[in-house]
Amino acid sequence: MTRHLDHYDVYYADKLWNLLPAIYRSLDSDEFSGNGPLRELVNRIGAQAAILRRSIDRAWEDQSIETCDDWVIPYIGDLLATNLVSNLDSRAQRLDVAKTIYYRRRKGTLALLEELAFDVTGWDAKVVEFFRRMGRTRHGLDPQIGWVEKAGDGTDKLQQAEGLAGRLTRSQIGGTASLRNNYGSSKTGSAFDEFFHTPDFRPGRGKTGWHDIPHVGVFLWRLKSFDLPPTTPVAVTNPPTCAGWFTFDPTGRSISLFADASRKSEQYGNRWISPAEEQLPGPISQALYDANTKASPDAKAIELYPNSLTVLSTPVPQSDTDIVPANQVRVQSERGWFAYNSSPPQEVWVRYHYGFSSDIGAGPYDRRLRRKALPTPAPHMTFSGGGAALMPGSVPASAVPQTGTLTLVDSLTYTGADSIAATGVLTIRAGNRQRPLIRLPAGSGGTITEWTISGAPGSSLVLDGLFISGGDIVIRGSFTTITITCCTLDPGSASDMLDSSPPSGNFAISADGRELIPTRFWIEGSVETLTVERSIMGPIRTRGGGKIQTLDITDSILQALPESVSSPPQSPLSPPAEPNNVAIALDSGEVCLSRCTVLGGISVHRLRVSESILQGVAKVDDTQHGCVRFTAWTIGSILPEKYESVVISAQAILFTSTDFGNPGYCQLLATADTAILRGTNSAIQNTISEGSQDGSEMGAFARERNAIKERGLLIKFQEFMPIGLVPVIVHVT
Repeated sequence: MTRHLDHYDVYYADKLWNLLPAIYRSLDSDEFSGNGPLRELVNRIGAQAAILRRSIDRAWEDQSIETCDDWVIPYIGDLLATNLVSNLDSRAQRLDVAKTIYYRRRKGTLALLEELAFDVTGWDAKVVEFFRRMGRTRHGLDPQIGWVEKAGDGTDKLQQAEGLAGRLTRSQIGGTASLRNNYGSSKTGSAFDEFFHTPDFRPGRGKTGWHDIPHVGVFLWRLKSFDLPPTTPVAVTNPPTCAGWFTFDPTGRSISLFADASRKSEQYGNRWISPAEEQLPGPISQALYDANTKASPDAKAIELYPNSLTVLSTPVPQSDTDIVPANQVRVQSERGWFAYNSSPPQEVWVRYHYGFSSDIGAGPYDRRLRRKALPTPAPHMTFSGGGAALMPGSVPASAVPQTGTLTLVDSLTYTGADSIAATGVLTIRAGNRQRPLIRLPAGSGGTITEWTISGAPGSSLVLDGLFISGGDIVIRGSFTTITITCCTLDPGSASDMLDSSPPSGNFAISADGRELIPTRFWIEGSVETLTVERSIMGPIRTRGGGKIQTLDITDSILQALPESVSSPPQSPLSPPAEPNNVAIALDSGEVCLSRCTVLGGISVHRLRVSESILQGVAKVDDTQHGCVRFTAWTIGSILPEKYESVVISAQAILFTSTDFGNPGYCQLLATADTAILRGTNSAIQNTISEGSQDGSEMGAFARERNAIKERGLLIKFQEFMPIGLVPVIVHVT
């Protein structure tokens, strides 16, 4: 029997039992610690009474939109005649119903359109009336225009309030563009454009058809900005001429730093203010960073340094004195580098924001949400401080248990890990909202460092929230289950010079001169069930007789990079060599992929795929079992029965970027559907951008339901946008 926290079942069972005559209670059972048949009957009646009581309590709660069950939301919406969108998102539906009267009172205002976009989609938005950015002839009712005598005087404020002059460039309506302000000039063609344009009568779509009288631009920031706790930067030694610089990224990659999504809920409604660029979760351009650091405190909405990025003097900052002042460091925000104006200290720590599409992979988000609880057996151990704490010979590493829970409670870099032998249930995890990096040391003589985890028969392994880079993971022995959840096994970065002659290398080089090789997951032992959830992975392969009975992957990205430029010649009698860019290579067992993006080939025995993107040739031995449904697959693949799926060309361009570390990694392009190869039959073709079972996009980000959110937003705009105006959706990120 399931126990509830209200204990109603116990309360009503005891109450009924005490109402019975004492003679019947005494004759029910001879055992003091056991229940007789009468007591068991009373307990079951009490359980049913508890269910009835809970139902009555929920009936009271269901009368309010704040506390009602999800299934009640449409019924309350009908009472208000709300045009409730079917976006499969109870949060957005609940807000829609709760704020219906609020919306109607502010219908047609710019402030409401921005708030509506945030409530329906959860994305930050800025709405621009494009007719205000059109050059036009002035008439007699227009306010006075001309160069102001002093910035901030009455004429200056009036011109900015009426949209007759830009805040930064002071460009005036109908006049020529002023290019004196570097940051203001760089915003041309964005939501913060201060120049005036000639009309564009094309239909508004993407980057075209903006400047027309009925068009209203809805700029959406779809990427999330993740606030990373103190991490360990990497000193730049490659190239040597950049000595003294550091990368914010702990793997040594050059990444674009993101601004914090600092727009608060109280800045909507009666206190609405159109957001500044530094308040929105987008990449920080160098012009924006320079303008923000030089501006006076009253002239900027928020300080990018230290709110979005910070250089620290301690990994555990306690006060403002632990933050290195902005005038003591130089920052290249587009590259993700920084340097001290003087000699750097021996140890440096940083905090920064990075951008990504979803809460998958290792990251500083709440991993407890939207998943079942993971096993955390005793004994419990916590590691902190980074460095060699997990390396052989260190005191903490020598105490790592063979069964239990090991937690890394910070986001610093650990320079390697000792081999582990599990005899029971072993959980290795990051602290909640932390992203520790285990950066395996570089191998010698062309070898790759391996982190070996062995298991005794009946043992289980859980990896949760870890970021592992620099080498391979090797599984030996026997495991009943292996669970990898919310982890990033670095898929590596390909060299940009592979097309050069001669080739310069297979992989990109980090700031400290190491190759950014993929972290491969090798199975050399026996695994009954390998489960991967919400993770970013390199290749998963077997060798040395390794076996996996069931491989189950959901909401994840798998990528395999070519490991060699050319393959050695083979004899015509030799079996065909396996391609070196295979993301999953198993000679037995069953593979189940659900809402996954696979960059690379697949070579498995049996396969079931749902709502995924296979950007590589997939070859399945047993095509009589399994199914491929709501999936994009590459031409030339050998797959089982297909349902509502589409075929794409080899090396089809589908994503903003396939380079791990880029904010748009595996994010679908708006033109992704053009890669579909139309069949010769007249059957209805599915799409990639809206081809999942629930109408969202295929691939690892199907869980975000971006297509459904955007459709819901357009439906709500039809209800609350002024008559005659047409929304133009622009994806900023």
